[in-house]
Amino acid sequence: MALYQISVTLHLLAAMLWLGHMFVWSLITGPALKRVEPPQTAELLRERSVFMGAFGWPALALLIPTGLYQLAARGITLGDIASLSFLELPDGPVLAAKLLLVLWMVVYQAVWAHHRAPVAVYVNMAAALLILAASVVVVRGWE
Repeated sequence: MALYQISVTLHLLAAMLWLGHMFVWSLITGPALKRVEPPQTAELLRERSVFMGAFGWPALALLIPTGLYQLAARGITLGDIASLSFLELPDGPVLAAKLLLVLWMVVYQAVWAHHRAPVAVYVNMAAALLILAASVVVVRGWE
């Protein structure tokens, strides 16, 4: 298996684990814990889940380098990103939106991931879905 394929596989696995965990806890487990009795048990479980944060940082530790490697394989370097010259590419604006959303997710992970922040959680989930859509456009194009 080529290094690029390994990079894509690791990138997709990290994204699936992180986003899957985020969606399951936010949409299924979190609301279900509101019905757990006694309330102290539910609160303890919520605190533990928020404290552990599970896959956020480990996933980012894998997503960022594999993403940068994949951009380099497409001819986009950190210099291109810093100088914004990648914006001239056909999918440059979509890639810019994706990178800004990834930056948002890093900020979210650093600031709110270990605290109760219901609005930020849903904004983060929307960002995740937009990142997935932008990724498809960058890799496959608009058509």
